[in-house]
Amino acid sequence: MFRFFENIVICFLRTLIGVIESYEYRKLKLNQDDVSKKILNSLSVMNIRVKTDTGYEPVTDIHITQPYNHYIVNTSDYSLCCADNHILFDDLFGEVFVSDLSVGDFIQTESGPQRVVNIRREFGKSSMFDMTVNHPNHRFYTNGILSHNTVSSAIFILHTILFNNDKNCMVVANKGDTAIEIVDKVKSIYSLLPFFLKPGIKTWNQKSLTFDNGCRIKTSARSKTPAIGFTIDVLYLDEFAHIPSNIIEPYYTAAFPTVSAVQNSKIIITSTPNGMNLFHKLLIDAERPDGDPLKNNYKPTRVYWYQVPGRFVTYIRLNNGRLFHHGVTKDDIYNSCVSAFGELTKLKMEFNMDQQKDVIHVFNNDKCSDEMVKSLTFIDVKGNEVSILSVAEVTTWKDEAVKDIGGEDAFNQEYGLRFINSSKSLLNESIIEDLLKGKKNFVYQELDELTRLKFSYEGLKWTEDDERFIPIKRKDYRIVMSVDISEGLGQDYSVINIFRISEKPVSLIEEQKHKYTSVVDFFRLEQIAIFRSNLVSVKQLSELLYLLTFEYFNPENVKIVLELNNYGNALLAEMPHVFDGNNNYGSSVFIRYKHRADATEERIGLKVGENKNMMVKDYQDLMYSKSFLITNEDNIREITTFVKHTTVAGNVRYAADVGHDDTVMTLVNSSTIFKKHEFREMVEDWGRNNSPKDFMDYVERELKQVDFVEGLDYGQVLRARKMKKTKGNIWNNDSSINWFGTKN
Repeated sequence: MFRFFENIVICFLRTLIGVIESYEYRKLKLNQDDVSKKILNSLSVMNIRVKTDTGYEPVTDIHITQPYNHYIVNTSDYSLCCADNHILFDDLFGEVFVSDLSVGDFIQTESGPQRVVNIRREFGKSSMFDMTVNHPNHRFYTNGILSHNTVSSAIFILHTILFNNDKNCMVVANKGDTAIEIVDKVKSIYSLLPFFLKPGIKTWNQKSLTFDNGCRIKTSARSKTPAIGFTIDVLYLDEFAHIPSNIIEPYYTAAFPTVSAVQNSKIIITSTPNGMNLFHKLLIDAERPDGDPLKNNYKPTRVYWYQVPGRFVTYIRLNNGRLFHHGVTKDDIYNSCVSAFGELTKLKMEFNMDQQKDVIHVFNNDKCSDEMVKSLTFIDVKGNEVSILSVAEVTTWKDEAVKDIGGEDAFNQEYGLRFINSSKSLLNESIIEDLLKGKKNFVYQELDELTRLKFSYEGLKWTEDDERFIPIKRKDYRIVMSVDISEGLGQDYSVINIFRISEKPVSLIEEQKHKYTSVVDFFRLEQIAIFRSNLVSVKQLSELLYLLTFEYFNPENVKIVLELNNYGNALLAEMPHVFDGNNNYGSSVFIRYKHRADATEERIGLKVGENKNMMVKDYQDLMYSKSFLITNEDNIREITTFVKHTTVAGNVRYAADVGHDDTVMTLVNSSTIFKKHEFREMVEDWGRNNSPKDFMDYVERELKQVDFVEGLDYGQVLRARKMKKTKGNIWNNDSSINWFGTKN
């Protein structure tokens, strides 16, 4: 009974609102079919965020629209009242008007794709609320259903024209058709504006627009010089990297002073990568950390292929002949997919030029990968278990894009934003993708243990991932630090890369265990913090390293890999004297190495020379085995540009293709610790005292199946060969020792 009266009250209030608005807007010519959602009033807001599929994003404006008819959309879990031209997203994140939806269609919700179970138009109409979301995809949740805020990139240029006088915008692209297309977008948006926002038009053609407020939009052919006598307030350079360097570099050099001389002017650059050119340099310099002398004033944004909705989908293209052979139908296969993957499955027809084919779409998420789809099985008419691959072609959006675009290198350039090709890269695409997807936010924190420092340590940033690092447990962690040192004069960076020992996921171990030979293989180094600065001196770095090692962490649980090249010995000389000798320094925290091939004892620090290529190979193997978990964005960026170089003489060296490789070298140096006895002791100690018991029982069971092979001491062999060359044949002497360590 209460629900009945509640519905009556709601209907009465909606009717009353409709009557009031009809009277209020009686003098305005309102168009119900206007898909631009005519705005009647707007309110600028600050410090308000709305939930989206990318997290909580800032809202800049809230709008009241003209009255629209009410449509009610219901899924199994959510309900939304909106206008007929309100935009939602289908299962592939395609935009769809509410009025075009049908019962049974999928739409995106907070819980993933859900079926529309009911949709109806209600009597009456009223004004709607809309908002502008400050994010490139302009999506937000309304009552749990993903909605769209219709804004395009061309609006910025048009906004400049509409609300200013005597402003000039220049559009430059790699070819004329691209520039014309951009102007056409501006014209389309202009045509949808309400009349009172439209300035008068003087020129309206493909290449230029002129308005009666003195503003102009003009395209420019790609030339070495900008338009003479044309002051530029907004310069838009599209497909920047694909304009030949001999043209765009002189153009940019000439245009930049023209634009920067104008107050509040803007330069917008967009492009896909195309090798190491001016675009690459501007982007890399824009992505440098704050405080870097080489950082420019651009605000960089990267959009990767996997950030575009709808591209994590696996296609199962059914073969009718094979289905008939196994005595199953498309519905049988579809039901098997639904049983395995639930609502993330859809059966539809796809039409090609001369054929049609039933295709099952499986939308991937954390619990459903394309490999899981490929491993799907079903029971045929004879009762046999049959793989899905026997009746269908299983592919993904990326697989098809790679084939269509002409190969992995072309895909990496256009979709993966890679400036280098895979023939030079040390890591394959799957590793790079995992790194990019797994990056975490690292933040600066003021620590009580570091108050003795007399310089800024803002370059020290800690992961916000509570699964990786909980500060209160820091004394219990087994810590590995890798230190690379520069002079602090604004060139190369000093880096302290900080890791903790942790267990590998069992799922990863199951894939790799056939290669394991030691307990070390079951564990990995997880990045928890990084210090990166090119302004601190060696003395300052030694103070920071001391406080981290001996006061913030437990020094008994810390090992440091220190590169001696250049300034390593200077740091070692500073360490005992930090804070005027008022310290508890001990050198046992440093890992020791042989400094020469024929050395008989190990000393503090790692010397990198002819052994670098071998160390890089170890680093590469450890990255493939996921023995490093790297989540810091700066570190990941350097990893992607750390590549193979071939000299004119044919020698191979490894270094950054552009920019710095200091953080990568701390990883290369850290790879040496995996073979050290001290590291194995740390792993065993962590596993014994801190790892879950069921995990260690699992490790013990797997190690029992590993065949132990005694390593051969190649140093002894080489020394024996050297003795034979210098002293002649000594093997016939009864007192001599042969290669196997027994007397003749």
